[in-house]
Amino acid sequence: MCGENKFMRVVGVLIASATLLQIIFLAVIFISYACQLSLLDEREPINLPYVWDSGIACHYFDLDPRCEGCQQSITVKSKELITAEIIFQRWSVNDTGSINQVFLLYSWSLVWDPPTHYLPLWFGISGGYPGVVKSWSFTFRAPSEPGVYYVWIRGDYASTMEEAVANIWRKYGGPPPYNDDGGGVIGKIIVEPTFSPQNSTIFNMPVSALVLVMLLIFMLAVFIHSSTKKLRYRFLKRVIAIV
Repeated sequence: MCGENKFMRVVGVLIASATLLQIIFLAVIFISYACQLSLLDEREPINLPYVWDSGIACHYFDLDPRCEGCQQSITVKSKELITAEIIFQRWSVNDTGSINQVFLLYSWSLVWDPPTHYLPLWFGISGGYPGVVKSWSFTFRAPSEPGVYYVWIRGDYASTMEEAVANIWRKYGGPPPYNDDGGGVIGKIIVEPTFSPQNSTIFNMPVSALVLVMLLIFMLAVFIHSSTKKLRYRFLKRVIAIV
């Protein structure tokens, strides 16, 4: 009888441990997903058409031309290929003979000195208003990490496109503002969070929050273990009797 009780206690501990591991695994996935969703930004792109004082106008920007209407905000999967279309206008405000630029700037640049992710749209002498009107169709890949990302349209009066892009860092020391005279956010890309534990943001949580979560999980496991003690005892007794 003593050996039987010892065996049943060992099996009970194993069952409780397995239950605890399952609860922890599910909790990690749930908390990770909730943390990723909490990072989503509520700001929306500027309604188009829109005119900036520096001599830029964006008449149309669509991140999914296959759908009806203008999709300035879309939700995609990690590294998904995005097809977009844009119609913009560029003119010189003061010196009609000066060189000017228009480019798209992506918020997922790895560094900003200078920005690493951008798309040149126009380089040349546009002249005074109405200047030039151009349309582009292009593709690019969404970022790999879940989150909210933005697309700016920006312009400058620089001698080269590289100098115009580098001026973003010289002027702002990082990403440009949501909207100012030099351009603004015209697109929003939401990369869906995944349930994959290796992509989890739980390890970025404060230590105090992690301790609290683990304490709650432990208390839940103890409750489950104690509330099912009689049931497991009867089950194991029947198994032993059969064996």
